[in-house]
Amino acid sequence: MLNTIFKAISFFDDIRWNSASNYNLINYYRDDLSDDTKLLTHWLCYITDRQMAFERIWDVGGFIFSELVDTIKTDRDMGLLNPVIPNAFIGKKGEGFLFKSNAQCNGNKVLKRYGLSDSELVTFSSRYYPSDYFSILYTLSFLARYDYSLTKFIAACYKRHRNKNDFVIRILFSLYLITYYEIGQPSKKELHDFNKNLVRANQHTDKVWNIIHSKEVFETEYQKFNAEQRFTQKRAWCSLRDFVKSPEFKEYFKNALLEQGLSEVEIQELLSLKSLQQFELPGDVWNNNSRFRNCILAGTEYQNSNQPLNKILRDYFNKNESEMGDSYPEQFDITFDFVPRMCMNNNCDICPIGLLKDHSKSGFSKTCVKNPDLYCSVALIDCGYKSDCNGKNCVLLALLGEKI
Repeated sequence: MLNTIFKAISFFDDIRWNSASNYNLINYYRDDLSDDTKLLTHWLCYITDRQMAFERIWDVGGFIFSELVDTIKTDRDMGLLNPVIPNAFIGKKGEGFLFKSNAQCNGNKVLKRYGLSDSELVTFSSRYYPSDYFSILYTLSFLARYDYSLTKFIAACYKRHRNKNDFVIRILFSLYLITYYEIGQPSKKELHDFNKNLVRANQHTDKVWNIIHSKEVFETEYQKFNAEQRFTQKRAWCSLRDFVKSPEFKEYFKNALLEQGLSEVEIQELLSLKSLQQFELPGDVWNNNSRFRNCILAGTEYQNSNQPLNKILRDYFNKNESEMGDSYPEQFDITFDFVPRMCMNNNCDICPIGLLKDHSKSGFSKTCVKNPDLYCSVALIDCGYKSDCNGKNCVLLALLGEKI
């Protein structure tokens, strides 16, 4: 049964990434940014993606961070993160701090929805900005050695680890090192002394550089990460996943990797099913929702497990990989959209998973239009995803088979 549930989830995941209309895009401060600038902006946005409305992060934070990345690539000046400098991208506000732009809104349609006028500068405060600030400072300090190019760093990591079966996890660990490693829980008071913080960032860069470039030290730290922290890096997994799966960012990623000298064959390996199967499900409240997990795990060896769902799905996948086809654990991230609409609204009677478990009580057929002239009504109802209906050729209908 869990095999079939994996494949049903895969149906929704394929639709999710089939169109850019199914997820939120970044509001860049300019339209003509380089591919790598867009990728690094995306990485910085995800640093701040904790316990606040994601729309504001991509709409407002994205405007500021895209200008920061674009400017630092040109000026090569870490002083752009010094709160006392007028043109810095962070400044004081009362006893605290705000990320801020130098560019005015200037007719930006997205920012107008937030009530900002054309002449206003943009400000943004993340919920955990002291630690977010240090993650951004550390990231840019390290990437200074790679011409402030995130893609150049990822390409180097890929070349270093491509012969390993777990090369994607090793790339993710390397990204974790430059952004999240030893950040701790700094206070806003620590942001006042930029010179001290820059020294701290440089020391962090040296330490991470030594880990990455020492095979023995890297292996020791990687095995520790693999055992303790691999499943908890939600923001890192989400961002790297978007580079590989998003129809928007995948193109930026491919183009930027080509600029860094990777071949088409190497790029295709990075984007392959072999790569996707290594991605971990970013654990969150939605895929760990008790109603959802109890439903899909009922009758399995994991029924009474207290493990997070991402660890359970990885264990199951590893034991049954030969039977999984194109399905893999990360695809369960569609629960971000699925669980609020289905499980939390008691829609078990029309749920395809509910149909798999008990067809006698299912109203699923009443939600499936089987009309290629219309959107897929199941994906629209269950997840809010827009995609053309495939009629009787639908892979989900084939999966459900005689139960319909």
